[in-house]
Parts: sequence; structure tokens; C-alpha cells
Amino acid sequence: MKKNESITHIMSKDLTTITLLDSLSKVRAIFLEQGGHHLPVVEGKKLIGLLSYTDLQRIDSGELYKQDPKQADALLDNLSSIKETMTRNLTTLTTQAVVRDATEILANNNFHSVPVLENDELAGIVTSTDLLKYYLKAY
Repeated sequence: MKKNESITHIMSKDLTTITLLDSLSKVRAIFLEQGGHHLPVVEGKKLIGLLSYTDLQRIDSGELYKQDPKQADALLDNLSSIKETMTRNLTTLTTQAVVRDATEILANNNFHSVPVLENDELAGIVTSTDLLKYYLKAY
């Protein structure tokens, strides 16, 4: 394990992103199909927020999806929007950061991902799972 390993070596780069125009039912479908837990919200390439699976669960206590899926999606879309649900004030890193920087952020805060920016544009995301895999390779 390199002492100052670049964050770019462990971050996810091929990201699915969403915009404010997308629906929460689309977000739910992405989480179900892709299995991820964090979706960056962008305007063009500029990061404006982050929506997590936990954010979506706060809207839906589970009762919603005991109904017909199409009806449940329609209800979800009427209950809230991406703009109302996403986290806006994000802690971010730049591509010049090292793995230790991400480790410190995730270890000392109550969230599990950190977006990575390059020239104020979204370049990737580092999750707690990315860090665990990185450290697992070292041992």
C-alpha cells in the first residue's frame, strides 16, 4: 500500500448521474437495477447534490411498495422531488486528494460517500466500500 495513493486509483469513475428533472421513481429503479447507494445530482457536469438510497427510504417507509408498482411509483413522484430530497451541502475532494483524505472524511462523518471533483466538475465518487476493498487488498 502506497502511503500517498491518489484517490483517482480507487474512486468510481463510470457514474450514473441524475438531474433535477428526473423523477424519484426513476431513482428507485436505478437503485434496484444497479445496486448502488449514491447518485450524484448534476447540472451538466457540475455537481449540485447527492441522493442516497437512505434519502429515498426516508420518503418511503416500505408501505408504498406493498401496492401495485406503477401506482407506488406515481405516489412516490407526487410525495417529493429530487430537489427536495437530495443533500446539497456536500463534503467533496479533488482529484489531487489521497486515499487517507477520503478515509478521514468517511471515518469522521455520518455518510458513506465523497464526490470527487476536477476543475469544479464531477470526476468520480469514493464510497466506504471502495475504501474497504482498497484496504483489504493491502492485507
